[in-house]
Amino acid sequence: MIDPSVTASPACRRCGQCCLKGGPALHREDLPLLLHGGVLRAHLVTLRRGETVHENVAGGLVRLVAEVVKIAGRGRGPACRFYDRPTQSCQIHPSRPAECRSLICEDTSAIEDLYQRDRLTRADILAPGGGLWELVAYHDRTFPADMASDLARQAAVGRDEPLESLVELSRAEESFRRAFMEKTGIDALELDFYFGRSLSRVCAPFGVRLSD
Repeated sequence: MIDPSVTASPACRRCGQCCLKGGPALHREDLPLLLHGGVLRAHLVTLRRGETVHENVAGGLVRLVAEVVKIAGRGRGPACRFYDRPTQSCQIHPSRPAECRSLICEDTSAIEDLYQRDRLTRADILAPGGGLWELVAYHDRTFPADMASDLARQAAVGRDEPLESLVELSRAEESFRRAFMEKTGIDALELDFYFGRSLSRVCAPFGVRLSD
């Protein structure tokens, strides 16, 4: 007789720990979720190249060598915006992203294999060469996350000049975001997808606090 405990596929315990640690990064196979309205741009955040972020799979803080588009959290917390705490359930479970489908607590090999492969970027979602794309490219050139991170790292050890440069850069970026909303009418909730997190949030891991 076959022992069902040996052959049965691992079942989700619905502990919510993976959801509470942060929303999943999106991959090429998740693109239909965006095209058909299951996941909106207002639900996303872009982590730009050069940012220092916490990698759940890799563990610890890492500096991104390529951008990541992921499901945003609720407010400023890390928990996935689609996780419903009272019911310990996913609000989009039937169409959940690839990383969520791959994660099995007892065996993380599947998500480790997927984690760095075929990640979606803004270039996969927007039309390169279009008006929105030109603004995204301008923002990346003018307010690069790697520059802000380098300035924050220097400011964190008490250097005044990098802090002054960072404050000036952050204020200019805030003005850019406001002007973008005024001219396009695009919802403020979509800004973190188009332009990534504000520079004040990019600098937070270094203990440098700037006003939003």
